Amino acid sequence: LRILVKQPMGHLPPGLIHRLWREMIGAFTLQEGMMKVALPNGDGEEGFWDIARDHFGSFTPMQGFNNPTAALRAVLSNTHQLAALPFPREGDGDVWWRLLLAEQETVPNVFYAFPFDGVRGNARKTDHQGMVIGAIPPEATGQDRTVLVLEWQNAADKKSADAVCDNLPFTKTVHIFTPAGIEAAWSWIELDGFVERNNPQLAAWYHEHKRHLMRHKIIGAYPVPIK
Repeated sequence: LRILVKQPMGHLPPGLIHRLWREMIGAFTLQEGMMKVALPNGDGEEGFWDIARDHFGSFTPMQGFNNPTAALRAVLSNTHQLAALPFPREGDGDVWWRLLLAEQETVPNVFYAFPFDGVRGNARKTDHQGMVIGAIPPEATGQDRTVLVLEWQNAADKKSADAVCDNLPFTKTVHIFTPAGIEAAWSWIELDGFVERNNPQLAAWYHEHKRHLMRHKIIGAYPVPIK
C-alpha cells in the first residue's frame, strides 16, 4: 500500500486509491464473517466517526458509545469484534488503555492506525487520529511503532516516570503520563520499531525498575501511517 499510494495519480483526488482499497478490504472481510465496530460517538466526535467510516468501509456495521472505555468494553465482552479509538492525549479523563494490561490471552491488541494515508477527505473536523483494537496479533511491516503500557506504584509523577523510561532499551517516541490519584498512575509509551512481548531486553529493564512498577505490557503495535 505504501508503494501504491506513491505512484503518480494524475488528476485523481488525493486519498482516492487508498479509500477504494479500504472499501474492498471492508467488503471482503464482511464476506468472511461478522464484523462490528465499536467507537466513541459523544458530542464533538462526529469527525472521528467519519474517519472511522472511511477506514472500515461504507457497509461495515459501526455502533457509537458514550466514551472510549465503553467502546472497548464492547470488544472485551465479545459483542463487537473491533474498537476504533482515538490515540491517548495528556490530560484525558478516560484512560481506556489500562484495560489492556490484563494478562488473559483473550485481551485484544492494538494493531493498526488510521487514516493510514493521512487524507481525511470530506470528514467533519477532528483533531484525532484513530487506532484499531481487536483479537488480531500485530505483524512487523518494517515501519512500526510498538505500544508499551506501564502501571506505576507509589504515586509516581511525570518527572520520575520520565527518568525510568529514559533507560528503556528502545527509542521512545511518545510518553503520555496519566496520574490516577494516590494509588496508581499509568504511562502510554510508543517505541520505535516492532518489539515482541517476550523481548529479553525489555524483561531486563523491567527487572531493574520493578520497584517502581506494578505491571507492564506491550499491548500491540501498528504500521506508521504514511503522513
